[in-house]
Amino acid sequence: MKEFPEFGDSVVRYCQGGSPAMYGSFDLRRRVTIADGYEERRHLHPIHELPKAPMLLGYPNLFASRSLRLANDGLNEMLADADVVVVREPWQLPYILDHAKPDVPVVYSSHNVETERFGDIDQPLFADKVRKRVAALERRAVEETDATICTGERDANVYQDRYDPGGPMIIAPNGAYEDDLREHCPGSQGAQRVRRKYDISQEATVSLFMGSNYRPNVEAANVVVKIARDFHGRNDEFHFLILGDVGNALDDRDLPPNVTTTGYVEEDFEAHFDAADIGLNPMLSGGGTNIKQIEYFARSLPVISTSFGVRGINVCDGEQIVVADVEAMPDAIEKLSGNADLREKVGENGRLLAAKRYTWEASSRTVRTQFREILGPF
Repeated sequence: MKEFPEFGDSVVRYCQGGSPAMYGSFDLRRRVTIADGYEERRHLHPIHELPKAPMLLGYPNLFASRSLRLANDGLNEMLADADVVVVREPWQLPYILDHAKPDVPVVYSSHNVETERFGDIDQPLFADKVRKRVAALERRAVEETDATICTGERDANVYQDRYDPGGPMIIAPNGAYEDDLREHCPGSQGAQRVRRKYDISQEATVSLFMGSNYRPNVEAANVVVKIARDFHGRNDEFHFLILGDVGNALDDRDLPPNVTTTGYVEEDFEAHFDAADIGLNPMLSGGGTNIKQIEYFARSLPVISTSFGVRGINVCDGEQIVVADVEAMPDAIEKLSGNADLREKVGENGRLLAAKRYTWEASSRTVRTQFREILGPF
């Protein structure tokens, strides 16, 4: 929704509960101005926070809609005033579909095919019930809304094959913010500080993988560990940095010494990109366009990716990226490591590609245009 106010539209975002970072900083504001014409309204209530607890164990937020039925301060008034209602993910949609005005379009904003994301949930309790509930919520989200936003053609095709969509599919790829597009700065003080923090040699070639604790990311992180083992013992000049809470899913006792996991990072987050020489994207499963790929591009970091990792992104192998299967990645890492000019060229071309096609601002403009053509006039 970022660009909507630039065209004179008003955007109001309803935030059901808060985040750990928000509570940790004692930021208990109920209304937050994001930009001119864009406001966030937060409903902070224990009944929104307690049902989120299973999410810490990898479960989806299945109780979001039910908690709205018990506590929804201000939401119904927002629904009454809206020209379009956009709901991110399927968890809140039953309440919204039941309470939005009949003549107001409701749009489902999908970030993943949730039945794939939670299709093999690795939890011993209620796994079968969770899968069935996720499937029911996703079906209703796709079939009973007036349009669905997908991050890639692949997800749109999955929805069309599995369900009977209630409206058209709008393709809006994941992206980076235009303000995040920048040159790679491996010689910066921040990059050096990050390497010292993790006791990584300033001369080592560092390959970075980033992600949340999400099954496809865990799968890819284990690929990184496997590659690191291939290097360990035969070449000590290569190090592998796993950024984000995906590292929490790995067993530290089983990691080779040339692998560092950071966990969730806020301090010096940007410097971690500069501390790396290569971005790795060995994804083998998942949905949507891969946002980490765009984040690497934005920081001019040369990337080695599986072909699956660049699904939905129009790239030229050898120009904006190096595409390699898992078995070929060690050779690709060594080739990039030994060619600084190639790293710089690939990294710069990736950034230029992101600037042209893969920013949140560009996707926001696409969504707004589609809303007015498909759902308008307003």
